[in-house]
Amino acid sequence: MSDKRAFLEELELDFDLDRIGNLTLFEKYKFIHLIRLIYQEAKFAEKEGVMHLNKSPNYTANKTYTLFAMLLVHGTKPDLFQEIIMNYARSFEKSDTNYAKISLIGVGLMMIEKGFSADAIFNYLMLLLGRDVLMKNKKYSGIPSSLDGLDMESVDEIEYKPFEGELRKLKYDMLALLDVSHSNGLDYTTDLINHIYGHEELVFFYNMMNIGTPEVRNVMYNELMLSESRHRRILIAGAYAILNRYDVFTTHYLFNSIIGKYSRYDKDSHEIEAEVQHRLKLIKEKERLEIM
Repeated sequence: MSDKRAFLEELELDFDLDRIGNLTLFEKYKFIHLIRLIYQEAKFAEKEGVMHLNKSPNYTANKTYTLFAMLLVHGTKPDLFQEIIMNYARSFEKSDTNYAKISLIGVGLMMIEKGFSADAIFNYLMLLLGRDVLMKNKKYSGIPSSLDGLDMESVDEIEYKPFEGELRKLKYDMLALLDVSHSNGLDYTTDLINHIYGHEELVFFYNMMNIGTPEVRNVMYNELMLSESRHRRILIAGAYAILNRYDVFTTHYLFNSIIGKYSRYDKDSHEIEAEVQHRLKLIKEKERLEIM
């Protein structure tokens, strides 16, 4: 079986694609413009490369697209990229419309990253809308380029949660521990988690996955992340990120995807770093007090 065929079969297992097909015909027609955006970006990537998507004239056409495309440009690993998309989709368990938007954009970009042709991406995403759209849409001949002359129309933006509450503090605590693991090493960080930071659940999740076999750690991670608690999933993902040596920038977006919070694509990395250093200072203050 080819890698691309295996990828498509995996998508059907990881995403509830039937939720797209269950939307009303009116909603599906609106999504055609979103699929055309992905098609235009796929054509741009064929010429300029995935790493240059931020230079596309359509880069800021839709903020969810911009966020995901930015992660590709940043060089996010495919498995982590897919996890971030799935986390955002999971945030909309009660909204088939938003779930469909996340899935169409995310699946389209994953297909771009995998090297599918623009035409293949367009027709695959159109098929996800359901046969009723394909058969009743008299404007579409089955040839993607036949729609090139139509004006691009914006798709309704997704409404994300504006506030994070207590999850924000936890997120930056985990980023601070991740940052110190890069600068001070895993042994120091392990001691900090087990004896200084003082969070029993984090201690448990971290030690459970702090084993010498990455394959077993991955299985544990996937099983633990089935938790319904976003608070707990941030702890699990934080421990996993430290043990897998993720970079702070990408992990910030992983945590936001768990929270279901939109991340500005142009957020200055210095803003993230300043907050990380603030949280790290507070953690180390606890370490100093413990020594005294």
